[in-house]
Amino acid sequence: MRNDAPEPDIAPGEEAAVRETANPTQAGDWALVLAAAGLAYRLEAREGRFVLSVAAGDQAPAVAALAAFDAEAPAKPVPPAPDAGPSALGVLAALGLGAMFYVAGPADAHSRWIDAGAAVSQRIVAGQWWRAVTALTLHGDLQHLVWNVVACLIFVTAVGRWLGGGLGAIAILFTASVGNLATAAVHRTNFTSIGASTATFAALGLCAGLQVVRRLREGSRRAYAWLPLGAGLAFFMLALRQGVDTYAHLFGLGLGALVGSAAALGNVRAPRTTVQMLLAAAALGAVVSAWVLALHAVR
Repeated sequence: MRNDAPEPDIAPGEEAAVRETANPTQAGDWALVLAAAGLAYRLEAREGRFVLSVAAGDQAPAVAALAAFDAEAPAKPVPPAPDAGPSALGVLAALGLGAMFYVAGPADAHSRWIDAGAAVSQRIVAGQWWRAVTALTLHGDLQHLVWNVVACLIFVTAVGRWLGGGLGAIAILFTASVGNLATAAVHRTNFTSIGASTATFAALGLCAGLQVVRRLREGSRRAYAWLPLGAGLAFFMLALRQGVDTYAHLFGLGLGALVGSAAALGNVRAPRTTVQMLLAAAALGAVVSAWVLALHAVR
């Protein structure tokens, strides 16, 4: 271990340990801090770790000096995020939305798909819960579709790279559906919405939650660790405009962040390919089943 600071003597039995580490470079840095502060210290190896001690009367100023050094030190570089490799989830989601728009048409077409699948708050509250799922596949017009397709290619793909296609699809579909149910519970009556925006914001929230927990665990400064969530909120603010379902976007982002944080805290990783395929089939089956219920109900 390199240490250019002199090591003043401390009377045995009158010292207090202030720091310990297995990293010799870090221990040397701490010793230099105390030396610069004019504090006597002892640095010794104990069972493979380096223990830094000071005189008992110097413990408080030593702790303060080291804390000031920590605050001024550059943030630790954050290791790359877990990556399951290239994911087609965003592309497949975008293609599915485009195909559904071709079949159902825009909102002003008043097709039976729009009537059966839109998230009508009073009907969801009355028991037609499947509308929380089917509404995710419908769009008001071509511009609405394009915005969500672009968001899918960015955020849904990112979730797929982190959790895998199947697990990512289940996480986004579950979070977005709960977001739509919560939106209906808030509005209750006289409100109808459609669009995949709840799902794309859920994907954004998942990414933010996963990143925040990972950064906090890896020792990033707290201000930097919370940047992903701040970026998500900034994107939410930018997306606000007249006619936008604010509650759906906010619930999607917030619930996505909670689910992403829980997944990171639980060390959830992308499962093997077979499990991913089963989860993807389950997600697709849930959407198809919701539409079967929706079309049956309007008959």
